[in-house]
Amino acid sequence: MERAFRTLHETGRSEIEIKRSRFLGIAEPVHDEAGFQDLLARVRAAHPEASHHAFAYRLGREGETARFSDAGEPGGTAGRPMMEVLIREEVVDAGVVVTRYFGGTLLGSGGLTRAYGQTAAEAIRAAGFARMRPHTEMLVTIDYGQYGGMEQALQRANLGVSETTFTDTVSLVVRVPAGEEDAFTSMVADLTAGVGLVEPGKTVFLPE
Repeated sequence: MERAFRTLHETGRSEIEIKRSRFLGIAEPVHDEAGFQDLLARVRAAHPEASHHAFAYRLGREGETARFSDAGEPGGTAGRPMMEVLIREEVVDAGVVVTRYFGGTLLGSGGLTRAYGQTAAEAIRAAGFARMRPHTEMLVTIDYGQYGGMEQALQRANLGVSETTFTDTVSLVVRVPAGEEDAFTSMVADLTAGVGLVEPGKTVFLPE
């Protein structure tokens, strides 16, 4: 069974200034490398005159795809501290970009590391966190006379319906938390006197 994971809730932004250098952070949930590249392209287009666009991202339920870049800053002073924030916060399917406008004063390795890490951390906190839990889409087929009772039962159980189709029968796609499929199947059987049909479908991830 797939496990729950923690990601970002929405887009978060931050800005700090150190010795006239401006650091602008943006953090977003992203689902694949193409999604992160789109974020990076948008940042570069919005700040074409910036000195650097350092970044870090982690993809996959365990963060198995992870990349970072110093974007021309001294090695280990930009992308790595940003990645460390993502790891510390246990965030996956997320990316962060920090744009720097150089202010004319060198900050040194320690200063850069703190600046990029702080900017990334503030953007990530501004985005907020969402814990995503696996659900199984269960296809339920029932008679029209059973539909009202099924609707009420689903509402009481706080189960969401992603799709309803009316033909000679009623078909519903119900999103059931992983591990509760058998209990749901038994509920449908009880409500329909064993007539309703239940078939498991794909796994989707929904916020807890």
